[in-house]
Amino acid sequence: MINKRNLLIITTLTISEMKGRYRNTWAGFLWVIINPIIMFSVHALVFKHIMKISIDRYYVFLLGGLLPWIFVSSTLTMTSHTLITYREVLLSFQISPMAIMCSKVIDNFVNFLAPFIMLFGFLCFHESFDLIGLLTVPLSMILLLISTYALSIFFSILQVYLRDVQYILNFGLSILYFLTPIFYPRSMVPDNISWIVDINPVYAIVRPMQIALYSFNAAELTEALWNSFGVTVLLVILATLLWRSKRNEIYLYI
Repeated sequence: MINKRNLLIITTLTISEMKGRYRNTWAGFLWVIINPIIMFSVHALVFKHIMKISIDRYYVFLLGGLLPWIFVSSTLTMTSHTLITYREVLLSFQISPMAIMCSKVIDNFVNFLAPFIMLFGFLCFHESFDLIGLLTVPLSMILLLISTYALSIFFSILQVYLRDVQYILNFGLSILYFLTPIFYPRSMVPDNISWIVDINPVYAIVRPMQIALYSFNAAELTEALWNSFGVTVLLVILATLLWRSKRNEIYLYI
């Protein structure tokens, strides 16, 4: 439950995370921006100019798919071992594990917003965007944030009981990266394996932003938002049930 105390803890921890992550680096926050932009540029070079994927406005397509994917995958990788890493803190102070988890997710969300806004601003000079589609982007981002937070809780709890989860998760994300239409159009997916895309939860939460930015269509976007909302609710329910069933014993295992 979010009360004033937990909100203060989350705010304090988030600020501390943002200050501490790059404290001893010469570029600091610039690394947050540079890394996704390099990934964006490499994908654009390889798939647009070398492999020559035939898709118009490819840079916008990447912006709406690749960057949200980077946020989800990097957040899950970063938070999967949080409860174990913060063992001493959780055992010594009355701090909710969910507050720590929330601060890490928000910190990474800010790190996602910085390069996203920068690339979007650059593309505004070269591409056109549908105004109505842009107005739905904040909603898509909220669903992206909540669903990623729920997934982070789920995997971090599993990691406490199964210490190999972080390795399985990294392996699974590597496979899922190629099975998610974020750098190639869904039309390239053969019909006999299209069901893999349909059951992919990451694609469901990334898809609304991709449609809003790249190929705005009111009916298609509405359907994508409802799918994303449904997946988000399902993930929140699963994470909540797992947390409630394990919260009284989790301190014995971390």
